[in-house]
Order: sequence, then C-alpha cells, then structure tokens
Amino acid sequence: MSHQMIPDDSRVYCLYGFPVSHSLSPVIFNHTFEKVGINGNYLAFPVKPENLKDAVSAARALNFSGFNVTMPHKTRIVELIDEVEPSARKIGCVNTVTSNSNGLVGHNTDGEGAARAIRAYGFDPKDKRLLLLGAGGSSRAIAQTLAPESDITVLSRNLEQARKIVDSTKGNGRVSYGHLTKGRFEESVTTSNLLINATPVQTVSLLKTLGSSAEKLPLGTWVFDLAYDRPLEKLPEGRRRISPLEMLVQQAALSYEIWMQRPSPFQLMRSILVQHMGQDWK
Repeated sequence: MSHQMIPDDSRVYCLYGFPVSHSLSPVIFNHTFEKVGINGNYLAFPVKPENLKDAVSAARALNFSGFNVTMPHKTRIVELIDEVEPSARKIGCVNTVTSNSNGLVGHNTDGEGAARAIRAYGFDPKDKRLLLLGAGGSSRAIAQTLAPESDITVLSRNLEQARKIVDSTKGNGRVSYGHLTKGRFEESVTTSNLLINATPVQTVSLLKTLGSSAEKLPLGTWVFDLAYDRPLEKLPEGRRRISPLEMLVQQAALSYEIWMQRPSPFQLMRSILVQHMGQDWK
C-alpha cells in the first residue's frame, strides 16, 4: 500500500461542506497549482454541521492557507472566524476564508461569481427583470450584487427570509418578494428576462412540485440553476441556459485572487474544467 504525504512546505487549501463528493473544486485548484508552479494542495472534507467548529480549529492548528465553505455551513461559519469582510457581513454568509495576520478572514464570492457567469453568456442584467427563487445565502448575495442595476423579484417558501433580502437591499435597488407558489411564479415569470434558481432542486423538477411546468417559461427566457450536483435537466425548446459550471469556475478564480492576492489565471482554470468535463458547457 502506498501513502502520499503532503510536503511540509506545501500550502494547504480545502473545502468544508456536506456532502462534498460531487465537488469539482479539487480538480480546478490542484491542476491550476501544478500548471502555475504553486506548491499547494486542495482537499475536500465532508464536514457535518456538528463538526464545523472542530474543522475550523483544525484549519488553524494545521496552518491551512485558506478554505472554501459550501452548504450547509455558509452562515454558521461567520461566528467561527476572526473577521468578516464588510459585504459578506451584510449578506451574513461566507464561502471563502483566507488566513492572514488578522487570523481567519471571511469573504463571499456568490454575488460576483454569479454576475460574472451571467455576463459571460452575453446577458447584461442592467435594467432587466430577474426572478430569483430561494432566499438562502446565495440568493442574498446575488440580490446585493445585482439590485443596483436590475429589477428583482424574490420568491421563496420562507417569506421571512425573502423579506430580509428586500430589507437588506433597501436604498440599493428595486427588490420585491413573495411566496413561491404556482400562481405567484406563473405571474412573475411572464415579465422576467432571467430566472435564477438558488434552491437545491433544479428548475424543471421544482416547477413540477409547484404544479406548474417549465413550458410556462416565456420563449427566450434565460434559466440559471445554481446547483451542479447532478446533470442539468433539459429545458423546453426556445429557453436559454446559463450553466452553474460557469459560476463555479468564476468563483474559483475569485477565491484564487483572495488567497494569492494577485489576478487569477482564469482562462487556464476554465480550460482545466472544460477538459475534465469533456466539453465546453457554453
């Protein structure tokens, strides 16, 4: 049996979440580190909620250079680190942590990652109507980022969380909210240019649970499912898709910039993921 050791002088980065078996982040980062000559390793650790505090303590004890945080830890992590960047503090969620002289410092790349992914497809959100499904951390971040230029409607089964998104963006854009029901969805989507689904269930399946159908999406509507843990469901003809893989690699690039304090080799990172997937998703 062979054993692989991480060299003493290697930088260690990781992902904390549960589950993480579907994560493509190790593929992106480890190949990028190798190509650009960074002595680093990126690992994915399945961390249950009750073990998150111990995982953060381990990151300190083992002197990790940084780590990403995914579901279900993006809110709880805020209270376990030393400092939170102001925009992430306003959102109340962190998904990227770096270790520096101030200790463990939290950032949020969800909003900027989504905005970059959307624009990569040639969609300009300025003065467009966006329908945002779900009211979790990703939704809050995306609303904060896009509210100054877009008209956003947030629909969620959790009205209190949706209301908080609206409250957090007051004075910074046009955001409304409502209950995620068949009737409210079908009413809202008729005037929407882009549907952003930040729930764990992909759009086609989610609409079926509401008693609706993806056929209700107007022709030409863009659909952006954030979940990538399973193959994307087929949309009806005439609807356009923004792939969550584009957001994934945009966020990886943002994490790289936070950790390394220099521009990311974005095209390299994207090409690594394209090669791993066997085709471009655009």
